[in-house]
Amino acid sequence: MERIESYIDLKKFLESHPMSFCWYGPRSTDVSELGELMQINEIISCYGSALSQNISSLINETAGLRTKFSVDELARTLILNGKLPQFIEENNISIILPYDSNPELEEFSKANHIHLLSSSDSLKDDLKDKTKIDEISRAIGLPTIPGIPGIIDEFEFETLVEEFDLPLFLHFAEGAGGSGNRIVYASDEFEKVKIEKRGRRLNAKKFFVGRTCTIDICVTSTAIICGTLEEELIGAEPLNSNPTEYVASSWFENDYSDEMRKEILDIGIRLGELLRSRGFIGCFHPDFLVGANNDIFLTELNMRFGASCGAYAKIQIATNQIPMMAIHALSFMYPDVEFDAESINARNLAPLDYALLVLKNNFGRPIKIPARYKSGLYKLSANTVEYIEDIKFTDFKDKDAVLLIGLPESGEDTIVEEGAFICEVITRFPISDLGGKLNADGKHLVESIFSKMAIQ
Repeated sequence: MERIESYIDLKKFLESHPMSFCWYGPRSTDVSELGELMQINEIISCYGSALSQNISSLINETAGLRTKFSVDELARTLILNGKLPQFIEENNISIILPYDSNPELEEFSKANHIHLLSSSDSLKDDLKDKTKIDEISRAIGLPTIPGIPGIIDEFEFETLVEEFDLPLFLHFAEGAGGSGNRIVYASDEFEKVKIEKRGRRLNAKKFFVGRTCTIDICVTSTAIICGTLEEELIGAEPLNSNPTEYVASSWFENDYSDEMRKEILDIGIRLGELLRSRGFIGCFHPDFLVGANNDIFLTELNMRFGASCGAYAKIQIATNQIPMMAIHALSFMYPDVEFDAESINARNLAPLDYALLVLKNNFGRPIKIPARYKSGLYKLSANTVEYIEDIKFTDFKDKDAVLLIGLPESGEDTIVEEGAFICEVITRFPISDLGGKLNADGKHLVESIFSKMAIQ
């Protein structure tokens, strides 16, 4: 079997070992650049539009309306309304590359003889259980944040405050993107959470101030490949008022030293080796918290592609990195393929001059996006954003412009319901400060887009 060390090696390998499949994920645009490497025949997604006339698409979106919808609900919804079975049969789909698996998609795939490129959902469910994160941390030699696992009903506010002081961090086992977590400052808040989350498992923890970062990691049978360190912005105003929810990513240097990047890479390799020993193959997206003394804590595993996967795949192709999505697909379709992990990981240590903001409707009421706004390159001027042209991602180099991806393409005004996805914004300038929040440029950008594009 050939050995892959570079993007050129990958392209040569795929010429003689082609891959084709159906993409299943949050947005159709997540795989818009991968067509140069692999054949994407079909797309099943929550948001977006057909990428081309040659790609059959099943998008759970109505022209003129965007509702809040999670990829966790996608398979169940499309199975119940009959659209998924019909789409699979009409397009003779036999292979699906999923952003994430769930029991409904896994069972449907088995029943319809579809090769789902994913480790089993039961295995991933067990590994991503946030109440077990301390056991995983100790297994790879990491310190842990003081906490107590259990069921929310069993905890008393006064007991936890005596143990950890205020505020408390309630890290629930379920909840994507940090949306299920709570920071609690008072007894009445705690009692409200107990009612809302009755019966739920969690880690009740000491609240720890630090910077959040991640790396994509792909576990193959022969290698552990780690992506570029990605700073994550959590609850950054004016993107989101929830102080625990993911809103943006930055691959800039962001004051993460070469030594820190190498240390997180080494942790990622140890983590990948541990998961492989437990039967896992494929991509996952662990979150780390870096403290004031540069102590590194593992906070959760995220046993699926990260929310930034589409943007990062585009960035990797534009910078001639081997896309993690491609490595993931290869690990299932050609499991014996060999990678020069040492060389790939060493190259991925370098920061990349890209940042991503994920815009959702957090205004507390529906908004309207006028039809004149469409995906493409926008010029920033004073307090406005002006459409320039539609360009390929690889041609995006202007540091005075931004690239908007995933806006509605129905040709009519679109009502975006509260909490629903609006678009992704890619920049070539830094958007974060040294505290993991939006800097002045990032805030100005978001305010400019919202003031012009979102009619309330």
